[in-house]
Formats: sequence, structure tokens, C-alpha cells
Amino acid sequence: MRSIVGDVEVRDVVAADLAAVAHLHLQAFPDSILGELGEEAVRRNYRWQLEGPHDLTALVATDGPDTLGFLFGGIFRGSTIGFVKSQRWFLARQVATHPRILLRGVGWNRVMLGARLLARRAPAGQSEAPEAVPRRSVGVLAIAVDPFAQGRGVGRALMLEATRRAIDEGFESMHLTVHPANETAVSFYRGLGWYATPDADGVWTGRMRLDLATWSRAQG
Repeated sequence: MRSIVGDVEVRDVVAADLAAVAHLHLQAFPDSILGELGEEAVRRNYRWQLEGPHDLTALVATDGPDTLGFLFGGIFRGSTIGFVKSQRWFLARQVATHPRILLRGVGWNRVMLGARLLARRAPAGQSEAPEAVPRRSVGVLAIAVDPFAQGRGVGRALMLEATRRAIDEGFESMHLTVHPANETAVSFYRGLGWYATPDADGVWTGRMRLDLATWSRAQG
């Protein structure tokens, strides 16, 4: 499946796109912990998302031969634990050869999380935190746009195609998590009809949601 928005084509990700997806991830998220482990670690992560036991919507936006952006969404079953377990030895070597990652507090926390995930025995196919996922909702795991393609409507095209597919598949809502301090991203999502969903204590930690019936009515 594919759609055309202006001069941007949005289509399904295939295995041949993963190198470009990994490269774009590093450009869009230069400070990511995964990125510090190298481009191959990023590529393997997205390969797991593409090939793992998920109900996946994986989209790439292109202009001719150029990859402008990507979106990975769906219902994930072990998006983190499955990746860590399937790549345990590769990831261990990467951490050993990139020791500076342990000097960052968040990096150390991620390594410790990986160790805990390896020790956990979860039933096959079980979501990592099913209680955190709204019923009949599809999640957006990652979305990125080439910094040089900002302003061309790439992110909007990806989100609109993902939203249309969620509606076609009978979902009631979509959900994602954004850093609360990322005002640009928060404003982008709000402009598409998303709204913040505070935690039980009333504090907003970055969770956002889109009601698909409301969105459909707004489109006329």
C-alpha cells in the first residue's frame, strides 16, 4: 500500500529500507542511547520490530531515491524484551566496546533494564506492559523525519497514513509517548488532534492519545 502527499510517497517499509531507517534514526535522534551503540544496533532493532511477532504498521516516506522519514506503530509484543533477548550477545559486545555509555545515568539505567529483561521469563507473545495500553488502541513506537526535510509535511503525511490505517483496521484510538519538554513535538501532535492523558496522580509524563471517531468526524 502507498499514498502520495505532495511530492512525498508513503509506503510500507521493506527489509531493504532498514539501513536508511537506521541512518535516519541517528540523524533525528543524535543523543539516543541505542544510537551510541552504533548504526548496526539501530538497524537490528528496527529489523526486530519489522520481523517480530507484532501487528505492525511500518511506513517510510520517500521522494524518489531519498528516504525522508519513517514511522513504526502497531501492537507490539516484546518490542524491547524480544530485541534484547534476540541480540543479547551482539548488544553485550557493543556495550563492551562503547564503555562511555555507562557513564551516562540513562545509559546505565538502560543497561540494567536490559539485564532485568534477560532474566525475565514472559509468556510468548505477551505485551511488555499490557496494563499501560488502552483497549482497542494502536501505538506509535517511533517517528522520525530527516532534519533536512523538515517543513515539507513528511511527519504529517506519515501520521495521517498511520491514522487512516488504524481506522480501517477497526481501532478506536491511537497512543504514543513524547518527552513533555519537547514543545515542538507536542505542538505537532496537538495540531493533528492528539491530547495529553495525565497519569492517575494527575501528573502528565508525556502520554498522548487520539480518539479516532472524533478525528474522523473532524475530517468531515
